[in-house]
Amino acid sequence: MFQKDYWERKSLGKRRHPSHPVVRDYAVPKLDWVFQSLALDPGARILDVGAGNGFFSHYLERFGPTTAVDFSGQMMALNPAPRKALMRAENLAFGDFAFDLVFCHALLHHVEDLSQVIREMKRVSRRYVVVMEPNPRNPLMWLFSALVPEERKALAFKGNFLGKALEAQNLEVVDSCAFGLLVPNQTPAFLRPLLNFFNFPQPWGMTQIWVARRKS
Repeated sequence: MFQKDYWERKSLGKRRHPSHPVVRDYAVPKLDWVFQSLALDPGARILDVGAGNGFFSHYLERFGPTTAVDFSGQMMALNPAPRKALMRAENLAFGDFAFDLVFCHALLHHVEDLSQVIREMKRVSRRYVVVMEPNPRNPLMWLFSALVPEERKALAFKGNFLGKALEAQNLEVVDSCAFGLLVPNQTPAFLRPLLNFFNFPQPWGMTQIWVARRKS
């Protein structure tokens, strides 16, 4: 209920649309970086878990048919994905190996059972699991995570925490980095041209990215 209320609050209706220039510049360079590490055929099946209002679902569609799932009805109503469903990450209603790539952004620090969610993501993936999470090494991200109770678990996601969590589920980490200084909702639009100069992998980037593949 703690997280459910957070993701159903009325103010979320004011979130930027995925096509907003700041959101686009937040999402697209990260996906371009991720997909250079993947060996996927055109039209690969993609699942976006905890997709929210579609910041990444909208752009993942460029790489293959994308299904977006989230437990918040309010978020799903805002998500423009053509294929979407209400669903909890701990119990994905898909068969084993149903997707070529399973993706999540800013989800894992909100869940109660991290291992179960990664296990489910691996189960429905035929090849790859990609996760993106806030980087607590960035001072502004650390402060935001410390001040907002629903975001506070992100403080633990430092160093190789996520890498170890993925490897514990028999996933092999292919690549990882921290990336960029943009954030999709809070970055003022007038700062976008300046912050785009820093839109590349860097230790103090706002967002951690982990690319992993199945071992078995």
